[in-house]
Amino acid sequence: MDYPEYKYVDVAYGGPEHRNNIKVLPRLDIPKNKSDCYRTVYRYPKQFHDYFQENKTVSRYSGPAYADFLPFDIDSTDLEESLKSARQFLNHLLVNYEVDLNGLYLYFSGAKGFHILLPSSLFGFRPSPHLPGVFKLMAQELAGDIKIDTVVYDIVRLFRLSNTKHGKSGLYKVPLTAAEILHKGIDEIKDLAKAPRTVAIELPDQTNEYLREMYLRTLEEVQKPREMQTIASSGGITPPKDAKLCYYKILEGVGEGQRDNAGLRLGVHLLKEYPPDIVLPMLYAWNNRNSPPMGEGEVEKLWRQAQGNYDFGCRDSVLSEFCNPKCIYKGIKDGRVSAERVYTLDEAKSRYIDYIRKLEERKILLGFGKLDRHLRGIAPGEVCEIIARTGVGKTAFLLNVISHVIVNQKIPVLFFSLEQPLAQIYERAVQISMGMEGREVERVFKEDVDETSLVRQMHKNVGLSYGNLFVVEEDFLTYEELRDFILVAEKEKILSRPPLVCIDYLGRMKGGWGNAYEITSELARLMKALAKELDIAVLYLHQTSRVGGTGAEPISVDMGRESGVTEEAADFVLGMWRPDINKAQSQEQDFEELVIAILKNRKGRLGQASYKFIKPRLQIVDWEDNAEDSEGAKWWDK
Repeated sequence: MDYPEYKYVDVAYGGPEHRNNIKVLPRLDIPKNKSDCYRTVYRYPKQFHDYFQENKTVSRYSGPAYADFLPFDIDSTDLEESLKSARQFLNHLLVNYEVDLNGLYLYFSGAKGFHILLPSSLFGFRPSPHLPGVFKLMAQELAGDIKIDTVVYDIVRLFRLSNTKHGKSGLYKVPLTAAEILHKGIDEIKDLAKAPRTVAIELPDQTNEYLREMYLRTLEEVQKPREMQTIASSGGITPPKDAKLCYYKILEGVGEGQRDNAGLRLGVHLLKEYPPDIVLPMLYAWNNRNSPPMGEGEVEKLWRQAQGNYDFGCRDSVLSEFCNPKCIYKGIKDGRVSAERVYTLDEAKSRYIDYIRKLEERKILLGFGKLDRHLRGIAPGEVCEIIARTGVGKTAFLLNVISHVIVNQKIPVLFFSLEQPLAQIYERAVQISMGMEGREVERVFKEDVDETSLVRQMHKNVGLSYGNLFVVEEDFLTYEELRDFILVAEKEKILSRPPLVCIDYLGRMKGGWGNAYEITSELARLMKALAKELDIAVLYLHQTSRVGGTGAEPISVDMGRESGVTEEAADFVLGMWRPDINKAQSQEQDFEELVIAILKNRKGRLGQASYKFIKPRLQIVDWEDNAEDSEGAKWWDK
């Protein structure tokens, strides 16, 4: 049992009204033939036991808690509808999050629905007083449009025990397999629920990268409101660089004639970032700074009003009263619309001439002739997205491109390796530049601990291909952190703005509020904004969803994980696959076909080229003569 000090639970035998019975796990002593038996979703430390001893009730406990699973309660008055929703949710977990359904706790509730429990090992949960808030937000994001009961995430909520009888239906809450939920009908499932049963499952022994990222992101979001409440009730407000400063001025408190209008706008603004149940206490904290404060009923009324269909921009007369000259949005408000921004055809011609001159001088070439000929170079301000299934060779391709750019164009490249550590990037660079297998590289460096001439010579040769490469290996960077790293690298390491920034990969970046689709879409937009603002070219990798198959199937432009705005925001989209990746014969060969397709091209034709992927050396070359320029690569127009 993880976190064994969290061993206290509350139970209720014979109905939830019989609660306030603290038990110590693993012993629950469930009475035989007793129906409607429950225990809390969470486990608690001794603090919970002491709280009960003092108060004689668990109600209003707000301390730390831990749970062995994230529960989903899917029910409806129409049991067929519940089954349909449960199936939809399982398929959603499988396709979009790559969750092994055989490693989940699955139950028929005994009456109106189904319980789907995701083990904590998928997320890497830690005990926290924030855990109930995290659970609720994560559950809402994961469920999407599927209706779930969210009260189950309350910190002392009871949950029906497995293999105990439902008092009204006479059926048991029984475990099921994923296959039984997906393929059996309601009557068959009810037959299984006439008596207790057991189902063996294999719990996952490692975290799911997508669920882990969601947990960490959500935990940060849940903690943030408490930090903002502290800020609002103390003296120091330090807004981020991209903040709308008018709202921070409002946070300092307003007078009697401004409370309603200012509070409504503050509420609308906060509701764009946080759920309503979190925004209400934030508004109470803000109200304490008003002079004089509103009554509690007025704050709640304002909170409800803010949930209406409102949107306030920089030209709003109330927000203008709180405008700060230092706000980055002030220039937009004051000067965005003007006659100077309406251009003639002659002005468009001048802009185009400047563009092609800049393109010729600063365009990025991938080093693969057929691709470069049709892409015509990636100019400053442009973005190229590269999508492929895990294991196809996205990172290897990107490192080959980086080598070509550094050698052929003599420019620095800044590489954000959000997944692989720096040591692995170096080993891969040695493999590609020296034409060596990874195990051979490891052997040479292991045996040559004193760095004799052999290692020094190898490193010198690697420097010819990657000497102008700069690497950041931080994981889960926000857009703001990524941008700041570029500026810091420019000022302190590279000493010039890197013309090319590469990111491996988009899914390892940390976004703001929203579901996975919304976060990925926003990050894609920001990549385009970053390229334009800093006048650089951006290449980023993006994994496919399970729709992308096994890596052998051709990739289409809409296969990117949480795809949507990603391909819309990019100027170019490349797809990669290896047709023989699953064939036994190819597993024994040192080389394999790698197909790279141009799926979107703002400047020309679509098509695909076939290259030779030398797997032990991670080199991607032309079929005919292994030349780095791929003029002879096989090409098909689309």
